[in-house]
Amino acid sequence: MKRNMLLVIASVLSILFMTFHQTDDIVRGMEPGKLLDLIIVPILVVWLYGTLVLAERRSGYVIILVM
Repeated sequence: MKRNMLLVIASVLSILFMTFHQTDDIVRGMEPGKLLDLIIVPILVVWLYGTLVLAERRSGYVIILVM
């Protein structure tokens, strides 16, 4: 398997688990679930865009590294 494919898979799994973690915190009552919690949605969208669309470009690598 290519290194780029492993990076994409690991990044997509990280996005998925981050979403589950945030949702679980809100459902279990650890976070109040306010409007401020929706800040994570654009962050995850940019991270997903950098992972899937810009997969082999330098800008995609930078987005994955920063996120």
